[in-house]
Amino acid sequence: MKPKKAFRAYCHKIGNDTESRFKKLLESKGFEVIKSSRSEDMFDHIDFFVKGYGIDVKGNRYTNTIWLEIQNVRGEDGWLKGKAKYIVFDIIDLEEFVFFYRQDLLEYVQQFTETTDNNKEHLKWYSRTKWDRNDKIIKVKYKHIKHLQIKNYSYATTFSKTK
Repeated sequence: MKPKKAFRAYCHKIGNDTESRFKKLLESKGFEVIKSSRSEDMFDHIDFFVKGYGIDVKGNRYTNTIWLEIQNVRGEDGWLKGKAKYIVFDIIDLEEFVFFYRQDLLEYVQQFTETTDNNKEHLKWYSRTKWDRNDKIIKVKYKHIKHLQIKNYSYATTFSKTK
């Protein structure tokens, strides 16, 4: 069973909106933000370049639910194994873009070996093979990875979440 077309369209819109807000926020802080090519986005997991460094922006995250992807739905390397230097989460309930080194997140999740069929569990590897997806993901809470955070930018007073 594959996700419905309407849900995929919704996720695509959320991703585009998040990327747009991220770009506007960094530009408002004086950074030049360059959009990656379609190929860099799809295969290198890079959305933008800032000061020459690749950034992968992940939208619609909450402090109690942050999914990290080591293998994507096609069974290929997920974004934790991509070429971006930074992963930036839009953490909705903090109203912040939170920056991490991609390599730090990758090294952090490699300590976990337990698997689960229950998507409610944290710090265990989960796969959605029953939905014809060949991914390998792990759910963490913000408090689990906060020590790896390197920067954050609040958008609470700059942008509305709905724009």
